[in-house]
Amino acid sequence: MSETLSEECLRAFLDHLAETSNVSVAANRAGVSRSAVYRLRAVDPAFSTGWQTAIATGYDELEFRMLKRARFGTIKPFKRGDGTMGRATEYDDAHGLKLLTAYKSSVEKGRGDGIGDVMSAAAARDQLAATLDHIRQRLDAAVGNGHKSDNEAASPQ
Repeated sequence: MSETLSEECLRAFLDHLAETSNVSVAANRAGVSRSAVYRLRAVDPAFSTGWQTAIATGYDELEFRMLKRARFGTIKPFKRGDGTMGRATEYDDAHGLKLLTAYKSSVEKGRGDGIGDVMSAAAARDQLAATLDHIRQRLDAAVGNGHKSDNEAASPQ
């Protein structure tokens, strides 16, 4: 791996870091050493800020995928009794419940009184749709360099 950190290599590293949230993988893909990017992060505030932005973008993508799966499920193939194949939407209710619990907890903390309002199902769906849209807009802005995320490339909307 190269200890030389050209502008192009640094951009590639940050792009891969946003994609993977993994420093080792991002450095390897960009063709630079881990130690070189860690050293640069320690002395260059602009690069350190770019690093934090890339990590945040990666976690935004993770959050988006998890919320999307919890809300819309995953299409799974299955074999029918007659031998033909079908498709069904499978939901991970346990994971969805964890996400809802975390969300409600954060809402309650934000209120300060520890008692959250009970949200109607329609209001919860509207809030989740708005959150997903906001995350998608932030990802589009962050990835605005023309790269499609795995999510966009793999999922039909």
